[in-house]
Amino acid sequence: MASLIVKWQKCGKPTCRCSEGMLHGPYFWLVAYVSKKSNDKRKGRYLWQYLGKNPGDVWKKIEKLNHRFNEKYDLQDLKDRIRKLRKDREQKIGLKMMAKILTINDVNIDE
Repeated sequence: MASLIVKWQKCGKPTCRCSEGMLHGPYFWLVAYVSKKSNDKRKGRYLWQYLGKNPGDVWKKIEKLNHRFNEKYDLQDLKDRIRKLRKDREQKIGLKMMAKILTINDVNIDE
């Protein structure tokens, strides 16, 4: 998962316009979290990639990153695998609930 972050910053110079509230920016950043379950050595960390100041250039970079992602991952295959995992989980949960219901109803208190 990745997010596009827009930052406005102070530079720290006492005579700069940003010290009066007119911050520098916008600066566009792409932030992605690397899952702790991944095999990447950066797992469990946030990765920041600077995209630039010009919104037009930023959009081109995002399109290029999206294209590279789509080349690397087959999204339809990922969707199908997620659907299968959900279906398997629902079936397992259904079987567990059914087992609980059967064990409760099979006990006859009157005997």
